[in-house]
Amino acid sequence: MKTQISTLCCALAMLLAACASTDVPVAQNPPLHAQQKVQSVDHWDNLADTAAQRVVKTLEDRPDLTAKPLYVQPPSDRPFSIAFYNLLRTRLVTKGMQVSNRLEPDSLIIEYDVQTVRHDNNGTWMPGLDTLAVGLGGLVGAGYGPASDNEIVLNTRMLHGNRYVMHLSQLAYINDDEWAMYISTDSLDPQNASTRKVRITAR
Repeated sequence: MKTQISTLCCALAMLLAACASTDVPVAQNPPLHAQQKVQSVDHWDNLADTAAQRVVKTLEDRPDLTAKPLYVQPPSDRPFSIAFYNLLRTRLVTKGMQVSNRLEPDSLIIEYDVQTVRHDNNGTWMPGLDTLAVGLGGLVGAGYGPASDNEIVLNTRMLHGNRYVMHLSQLAYINDDEWAMYISTDSLDPQNASTRKVRITAR
């Protein structure tokens, strides 16, 4: 433990020494907090339940729309999209919402899309610092695992005509080898803007 803390202190000292010789602002990370990592269909169901709760709350605040049926746009061919489509409809029906099987003239339309973000950590500024941070994080308490290089942004929105009635964005880590469950290689085509994979390189 003392060795780890000493290593971290040395790394911070080197960073501060390097920054002292420049006139540019020093980069600072936001406060540390937890972000969920989805690794099972049960976790997908939690995402669907959160979206369904937001739909219910939105309609409670909009009594003029309460009587209108809800139509969830059909999914893509990805496992996550198919599962989320069915899980969301299940959650909405369970909560007493009117969910239509076909689009009706007065339907409120619910759409969703998935964006994956990959962080390229090959250029990490201090070799071994990520591993050290994970090790120290494990000492804080049980229930926390290492972050992954892949994240998703799940956007769920409800529209009335051309107006947004609700827009929810949920963020989560995913297992690095499972990104294809969320988007297909076809979605990397610039002509297909419904889902995208974004690569971020650390500097």
